Amino acid sequence: MTPRARRAVALAATVWLAASALAGCGGGADPARTAASAPPTTAAPTAPATPGLARNPGAPSVTTIARGLEVPWEIAFLPDRRALITERPGRVRLLSRDGTLAPAPVAEVEVTADGEGGLLGLAIDPRFTRNRFVYLYRTRGERNEVVRYRMDGTRLREQATIVDSIPAGSVHDGGRIHFGADGWLYISTGEAGRPELAQDRGSLGGKFLRLAPAAYRGSRAVRPQVFSFGHRNPQGFDWQPGTGRLVATEHGPSGGDGPRGFDEVNIVRQGGNYGWPEVFGEERRAGLVSPVAVYEDAIAPSGGSFVSLPGSSWTGDFIFGALVGEQLRRVCFEEARVTCDEPVLEGEFGRLRTVVEGPDGALYALTSNRDGRGSESEGDDRVLRVVPPAG
Repeated sequence: MTPRARRAVALAATVWLAASALAGCGGGADPARTAASAPPTTAAPTAPATPGLARNPGAPSVTTIARGLEVPWEIAFLPDRRALITERPGRVRLLSRDGTLAPAPVAEVEVTADGEGGLLGLAIDPRFTRNRFVYLYRTRGERNEVVRYRMDGTRLREQATIVDSIPAGSVHDGGRIHFGADGWLYISTGEAGRPELAQDRGSLGGKFLRLAPAAYRGSRAVRPQVFSFGHRNPQGFDWQPGTGRLVATEHGPSGGDGPRGFDEVNIVRQGGNYGWPEVFGEERRAGLVSPVAVYEDAIAPSGGSFVSLPGSSWTGDFIFGALVGEQLRRVCFEEARVTCDEPVLEGEFGRLRTVVEGPDGALYALTSNRDGRGSESEGDDRVLRVVPPAG
């Protein structure tokens, strides 16, 4: 049974614990260098007191769990149902089981947080209960790195850099990292504003990469396997339950005198060439993989997650955050074909960086309104707990 299948079974068996164990805990884009003072915190509201998730028949319900973060980029849940959150200026924050954000960071990471770089992705080792390993994707000067940390109490301590040669730039740094059901660590990288790197087999830019367990648990930097290439700036991905398909979001060209959007959703296959910069959007060419969804008006899609918990009208759908679109996006699949594609919460919370399914079956979304491109409101940036509508 795959890790996602095991998670779905565990969710179905234990979701009644959400009422008492988790009201909100926890799986970018732009300013300065590291470490400001720790932001304020808020306690989470009380979760529903009845077993299961209380769902609105027609719409999702949304609660703000934590406030005052600075450009949060990723949220990932620990086995004990606490969550780690990265902030792009170089901090890792800890969200407790009751939804309280710890005042002090669990790690302060030296990063170059210019443009779209900084402290980005985060992933929890599948054997965390034994080895306490956590992996971070960070920008350092002209390169992006994947670094392994070990959690010691409530502190993360750096152990080893395991990938050190991913190109970095002021734009298109990719940065999402997740573990697949095969036990490999998958990494999405951008072409760092140099389109030619996406087709360059010798570069790690504009690719999906992966690392075997011996590599990511090793003591030195290694060159990862190139899984796919021809990508511009993929910022989110997850595996479709039941099929194991890797589904990813990607930023298309927009702004200036160029096209106005052409963001994509792709099914990423090993060895596939996704065309950038030779083709984009609806263009087709033999030997190149075409997207399954294209957004001609820019939405800037970022991190996303499939909904696996039964009983929701979103079960089996891919939900992802959109920055320019200021929305969650719901995409439904029948096999490899998109059957619905609609905005959710459009314009209600500003720029949304990612959304992750939590151990209680709710979705946890991060806003990105303090990134220099959004309109900051009081309380930003936030962690939102989103309960999908009933099925």
